[in-house]
Amino acid sequence: MKTSSILLLPFLTLTIHAAEPAVKLAGIQAVYDDGAKEFDGFKTYNSEKGLGVTLIIRSVDKAMVAFDDDKAALKIGGAKAKCRFFGGDMAFSKDRLALKLEFTAESAVKAASDGTLKIQGEIPITLATGKEETRSESFTVAAGTTVKFPADKDGLPALKIKSSGKPKWGDDPFEIEFTTDIKPDAFAGIRFYTKDGQPVESKRGSTSWMSFGGKGSGSVTYSFKAAQTDLILAVESWTGKEEKKLKVDLNAGLATP
Repeated sequence: MKTSSILLLPFLTLTIHAAEPAVKLAGIQAVYDDGAKEFDGFKTYNSEKGLGVTLIIRSVDKAMVAFDDDKAALKIGGAKAKCRFFGGDMAFSKDRLALKLEFTAESAVKAASDGTLKIQGEIPITLATGKEETRSESFTVAAGTTVKFPADKDGLPALKIKSSGKPKWGDDPFEIEFTTDIKPDAFAGIRFYTKDGQPVESKRGSTSWMSFGGKGSGSVTYSFKAAQTDLILAVESWTGKEEKKLKVDLNAGLATP
């Protein structure tokens, strides 16, 4: 009788890790003399004396949804740098896969013998993997109306209509101003529907915000192409959020990085 042998090979499990967001040097600016005294306050590059760099962070598969400039710790040529970040959506690309930040150091910057500067530190960002929409109950568009969301949903803003009607400025025929306890920028989006569930075109306008002791309040306006009487407000929240501290170790110089 013939016998046969079988060679058993172990199965290999391949784990694919998502790519980390990458930090790239986008530009460098140096001001040695601001010239403000001689030129009626018009400063060189409209900037203070010092050295600044612009960094672009790019993510492959996760949206970048928040950045805390107070927690960013970066040094340019050994000198502590300040972040010029004004919040809102302007620093983020439309798809939230890119974030552009500016840092400036005003003193004690030391270059290497070849003229390059070390940019080192840590940048905290918040990533997200998806979005989730939560719609409010239908509400009447009138001053004093509170927007009500499902009771089992957490993390949604407390919204109340402050005013509505023709705005004082601009050509838009109708505008609603809401008071809020959460910045609109904390969400992936805010949109409107009719009470029957049909989309209503809107555009976000001005915002104001004040904070104290970790809590804040403010207002936000939305303009419409026609007067509105009854609406549903939908908040699109980020899901799968993750805090990440990106390590920065770059060289800055006049040569292409």
